[in-house]
Amino acid sequence: METAVSKGCPQGSGLYLGMWYIFYNSLLELKFSSSKKIIAFADDLLLLTRGKTVSEIENIANLGLTKIST
Repeated sequence: METAVSKGCPQGSGLYLGMWYIFYNSLLELKFSSSKKIIAFADDLLLLTRGKTVSEIENIANLGLTKIST
């Protein structure tokens, strides 16, 4: 899944670290079930999911994305 980002702070600007801390830190502190994990590196974010079938993985990923977007 790809999503265009239309808001944010340019990398290298004076606000970049503060904005990263505010947005990413709150995402990294979210509690997920053992089938989901958030991984962050630099300005990238990954929602890692696992399941027994493709449809189960899809459902787990969608639940995680819903949690992130609210």
